[in-house]
Amino acid sequence: MVACVFGIPQGLNSLALQNSVYHQADPARIGSSAGLLRTFTYLGAMAASCANGVLFSHRADTAGLHRLAWFMLAAAVGFLVLTVADRSLSSLTRGDRS
Repeated sequence: MVACVFGIPQGLNSLALQNSVYHQADPARIGSSAGLLRTFTYLGAMAASCANGVLFSHRADTAGLHRLAWFMLAAAVGFLVLTVADRSLSSLTRGDRS
C-alpha cells in the first residue's frame, strides 16, 4: 500500500516532466533535451542516495532525518540562488506554445 501511495505520484511526476520537455524544447533539440532530463534525473538520484548513506550512517533515526532535512534545505536554497542569478532566464519570452 505504501509503495502505491508513493509510487503513483512519482510516476505521474516523471510523465509530467517528460511532457514539459517535449512541449517546451525546440523541435531540433528534443533528443538532447530528453537526454539532459534523464541525465540530471540520474544525477539527482545518485546525490540523494549518497546523502541518505552519509546522513543516516548506520541506522535510520530522527537525528539523521533532521540532518537530511537541513541538507535538503541547503540544496534548495543553493538552487534558488542559482536560478535567481541566471541572467539567461530573463531573455526567455512567455509566448503561447500551444
